[in-house]
Amino acid sequence: MRKVGFTANRRLLHVEHLSHDPAAGAAAFTAVTVPTDVDGQHAAGLRFGDPRAQALLAVLLVFRLQPDGFTNADLRHHLAQFLGINPQAWPAGRGTYDLRRLRLHGLIERIPNTHRYRVTDTGLHHAMFLTKVHNRLIRTGTAQLADPHPPAPTPLRAAARAYDTALDELTQQAGLAA
Repeated sequence: MRKVGFTANRRLLHVEHLSHDPAAGAAAFTAVTVPTDVDGQHAAGLRFGDPRAQALLAVLLVFRLQPDGFTNADLRHHLAQFLGINPQAWPAGRGTYDLRRLRLHGLIERIPNTHRYRVTDTGLHHAMFLTKVHNRLIRTGTAQLADPHPPAPTPLRAAARAYDTALDELTQQAGLAA
């Protein structure tokens, strides 16, 4: 009975380690956000928080619903709208640059024998997660902390205040306060 219990516990710990491995998550995040070289082709990273990168990720979510893929013109049209720019002002070369970045980072793939692209499963997962984190956590959390006169107290603001107070007390105890 003891042997069975230890075996089950080891398997459970192995599954939990695999499902919550921060190294794998860091590698996946880095694969999208840092520059990459694939077969001698260089592509800049999609900087997390950059408006153009966030718009590209949001556009991927729209294109995932299109079964026949999307073109450079489709990308330029939707991306310009997300950025609040006239779509006619977005040059084709800039769209080509964005397509190459997305393709080399594995977020899209070219449909063979066409000038169309489709969003990969990896691209869908990265786009969904990174846009949700940016829009729901980063932007709202920063807004809560930056508002000098919030309409109502928030747990995040209370935690920030408690952290600041603890740091002030620690510096006073260490004799570092002026």
